Amino acid sequence: MILDKLENAHIYFSLNDKFKKAFKFLMDNDIEKLDDGRYEIDSDEVFAFVQSYTTKSEHENKWESHEKYIDIQYIEKGEETIGWTPVNQLVIDEEYLKDKDIVFYNATSQRTKLNLNDKYFGIFFPKDAHKPGCIFNKPTKIKKVVIKVKM
Repeated sequence: MILDKLENAHIYFSLNDKFKKAFKFLMDNDIEKLDDGRYEIDSDEVFAFVQSYTTKSEHENKWESHEKYIDIQYIEKGEETIGWTPVNQLVIDEEYLKDKDIVFYNATSQRTKLNLNDKYFGIFFPKDAHKPGCIFNKPTKIKKVVIKVKM
């Protein structure tokens, strides 16, 4: 798991040869003006979901992880808490859904809370369970991009 500001994205280009394309999408687009939905960056290798929603109580969101894709979760505007814990600390609630590349887990008290606001991103690898969309200080409407980077 990595947490940083978009201005430092270049530091992570060497971790995965597709990260440069992913971060270029964030830097070259006016995210606030993009409609919600899926955006192709490099076929099924790198693609983005632009999302707008109001954060919820952490009890309303689920723990998740992915097997085929790395998540880059970027907050364009607003603030959100994303829970993080290693997947080996969790018990599976819903088995792996291959078509959506997602596993859901039961709740845990063993977690770290990551507070993200404008221009921050988190990178979550397959062994990083995460719980996005949670309230930071108060329920907040956010504009966010989740970029999927194939392993």
